[in-house]
Amino acid sequence: MQLTETLDQWMGKILFVTVPPPVPVVEAEAVDVLEEGAEVPSAPAERRFGLSLIISGVRCTLQYMVLPVVLPLIGLAGDFSLALVLLLDVIALSLLISSLRYFWRNRHPRRFDMLPLSGVILLLILGSLSFDLWQIFN
Repeated sequence: MQLTETLDQWMGKILFVTVPPPVPVVEAEAVDVLEEGAEVPSAPAERRFGLSLIISGVRCTLQYMVLPVVLPLIGLAGDFSLALVLLLDVIALSLLISSLRYFWRNRHPRRFDMLPLSGVILLLILGSLSFDLWQIFN
């Protein structure tokens, strides 16, 4: 439990959020159990997180499959494609960070499950963004 609290405080500082104190554990008898097959409502952070993954996928598809092939065929290659990829990078990055902030601000129970995937995707987006910026300025 101490490790979780330490990681919560550490991630709260990185994400610039105030982490609320832990909620006491509730007895299993006092918790209402969902009926089998009932849908659990999706939290805004999970929707944002999923949207950031979708935008990252669209960005990769555009950057590596569509833009190098389709735009030169119709004569629109060049700065347009790079600007579009930069825009998608920034949108995906902002959605990913805002969903992580929401996870920690609300002590979402799956926040540590999302952290490794978020870290990998964050590194990929930052790498792509820095490479694209390097292409613009060189």
